[in-house]
Amino acid sequence: MPITPLEIRKQEFRKTLRGYDTHEVRSFLEMVSSEIEDLLRENASLNEKVKDMDSQIEDYRRMEKILQDTLTTTQKAADELKSGAKKEAETIIANAKVEAQRFLRDAQSELAKIKEETKMVEHQKLLLVSEFRGLLESYLRLLERLEKK
Repeated sequence: MPITPLEIRKQEFRKTLRGYDTHEVRSFLEMVSSEIEDLLRENASLNEKVKDMDSQIEDYRRMEKILQDTLTTTQKAADELKSGAKKEAETIIANAKVEAQRFLRDAQSELAKIKEETKMVEHQKLLLVSEFRGLLESYLRLLERLEKK
């Protein structure tokens, strides 16, 4: 059981004929009592500081956990965002390829039509030249007959 400063101050000793000097004993007990009071106050203060520091440590641990959870959540969100962006990019690329193939087919189809029309125009030109030549030749023959007469 711990002794208190008050118990030290109130301690009484039996008086004997050749005992200790009462004044010295009282003075020493007062000094010991004051020292113990100071040590008890310092101990209480240190215990309070320990409690405060334990509380701060617990607060820091909670903050660390929150930060860890936030970091984990942020990492997951970033991974999901990255994955979504990658899928969207793949979709855009696939759609662009399909669109490019459609555009190429349309262009090839248009080119085939233009080639066909060009062949038809060439054929019509040949027919027109042939008809015109025939017409000119028939006029030339007519002219030659008229000259002979």
